[in-house]
Amino acid sequence: MLRLTALDHVGLVVRNMDETLRFYQQLGLTVLRTSGPNAEGIRTAVIQVGRQELNVFSPRVLADTGSRTHGGLDHFCFAVEAASIDEVVDDLKRAGIAIASGPVKRRDGMALFVTDPDGIRVELQLKH
Repeated sequence: MLRLTALDHVGLVVRNMDETLRFYQQLGLTVLRTSGPNAEGIRTAVIQVGRQELNVFSPRVLADTGSRTHGGLDHFCFAVEAASIDEVVDDLKRAGIAIASGPVKRRDGMALFVTDPDGIRVELQLKH
């Protein structure tokens, strides 16, 4: 059975990365890292919020439609407790939950995505 242990991070899509970073820094948060723009023109940033993070994307291109989004929720992530990512995959199969993408290697573990009934992407992340 899946063991979700915490809300790990939330992914935001923003119109203007510089304004967004300035806003959250004014709130006293720390920008951990930034990257981009990549080949598609997407910039990313990670902002520390206590033990959690905000992952920020500007602009985000939706793979299924090719359209750009201009603000809002991209995804949220649960930390998962398991012996391996294969155990998480098996638990999802037993629960009848389809994997939308992944598993993929992350800097600090492995992750995969599922989609909730309203189409919201939910990342499940197993940290090392």
